[in-house]
Amino acid sequence: MKKENVIKKYREFQEIMKLHHSYRSNSYTVYYRKKDDEFTRIGILVGKRNGIAVTRNKIKRQVRMIIDSVITYNEKIDIVVAISSNYDCNKFDENKNELTKLLNNLKGDINE
Repeated sequence: MKKENVIKKYREFQEIMKLHHSYRSNSYTVYYRKKDDEFTRIGILVGKRNGIAVTRNKIKRQVRMIIDSVITYNEKIDIVVAISSNYDCNKFDENKNELTKLLNNLKGDINE
């Protein structure tokens, strides 16, 4: 994920989450917004309930890897992935399947 594809500002996270376009599962909530810019931007939210900083950073690395394998960055959307406290970083394959399913549903909704 390149720097230009990352959402960092709190205001932008709030704008995307206010629209209430979302998909939800046990471990994730994926918010999205269609836009007119050239490329996709992604933000990842991991709360303190997920553990200490080392654990939260591990979760973010895992989620970035999953997103890079599913998303092509030439689509015109902003995505915020909020990870719930139910996320278990030791069950990577289950988490990958769950997030992949949500992102594929989102891609289908965007393309319609």
